[in-house]
Amino acid sequence: MKIFSFFWTFLFAITMLNAQSVSKTDFGVLESNYKLQIKNNPNNLLALEALGDLYGAHGKWQQASELYKQLLKRDSENADYHFKYGGVLGMMAKEGSKFKAFSLINQAKKAFSKAENLDPNHWLVQWAQVEFYAQLPAILGGSFEKAWTHAEHLEQLSQINGFFAKAYISDLQNNAKNSKIYSLKGLSLLSKSECYKAEFDPKLSCILHNNNLIYQMGLAFELYTSSLEESINFFVIYIKDYTLKDRIDLDQAHLKLAKIYIKINQLELALQNIDEALKINPDFEKAKLEKKQILIHKQR
Repeated sequence: MKIFSFFWTFLFAITMLNAQSVSKTDFGVLESNYKLQIKNNPNNLLALEALGDLYGAHGKWQQASELYKQLLKRDSENADYHFKYGGVLGMMAKEGSKFKAFSLINQAKKAFSKAENLDPNHWLVQWAQVEFYAQLPAILGGSFEKAWTHAEHLEQLSQINGFFAKAYISDLQNNAKNSKIYSLKGLSLLSKSECYKAEFDPKLSCILHNNNLIYQMGLAFELYTSSLEESINFFVIYIKDYTLKDRIDLDQAHLKLAKIYIKINQLELALQNIDEALKINPDFEKAKLEKKQILIHKQR
C-alpha cells in the first residue's frame, strides 16, 4: 500500500469542510441526534448528509461511504454527494488492501468527474482534481498537465485558490521559481483584504473555512516575505481549526510553528509547540531533535 498512502489524504482533506470538529462526547450526542432524525424521517437528506460528514470528519470512512451511497440513490444529480463519495472512497483506498485500492481509485475518479460534470463551478472539485492528478502516480493516471488544467479552471472560479493551486503543483515539480511567483500573486490578493470583507468578489475569495489554504498562506508568508508574524497567525489558525480532514498532520503543524518561533527567538513558545507535537506523536524524531537543540541553546 506504500504507493497509495502518500496521495490519498488530500481526497478527504477538502471534502468535509462543513463537518463538525467535536469531542468524543459531542460526537456521540450528534450521532444519536442525527440517527433519531433519520429514524423519524428516513427521507431527511440533510440529516443523512450531516451524519455522513460527521463520520468522515472522524475517520469513519466506511460508515460515511454507506450514507453518501444512500444519498446518491435518492439524488444522483447532486454534485456534492458525488464529491464527498469520491473523497471517502479515496480514504478507503489508502487504508484498505492493494487489490481493493485499484478499484476504489477508479470509482473515486468517476465520482469526481461526475461531480464536475454536474457542477463545473464547484471549486472544491477543482481543488480535489488538482491534487489528485498532481500526486497520483503516472501509472495510475497521474499527470501534472491535467492538474494544471484544473488549477486554471480553479483560478477562474477563485483567483487566490487558483494561484495557490499552481504554487502547490510547482512545489511538487520542484519548480521553486514558479512556486514563488504564484505564492506571491496569492499573497498580493490577500493583502487587498477582499478576502475578509462580508461582501467580496467570489473570484478573490479565500474561502477561509478551507484550512489547507490557511496553511499554504502561512507557508507563503514564511518563505517569501519578511512577515513572520503573519505566518504565525495563519499557522495558529490552522492548528486551532484542525480536524482529520486537513492535509498537514497536527504534530507537523506544531513543529512548523515552533521553527518560526525559533527564528524570532521566542524559545518558550517554540518549546510549547514542540511539546504539543510530542504529545500527539511521542516518536516524532524531528521534534525531539529541535527540543534538544533549544535546551542546549538555553543553557549557554
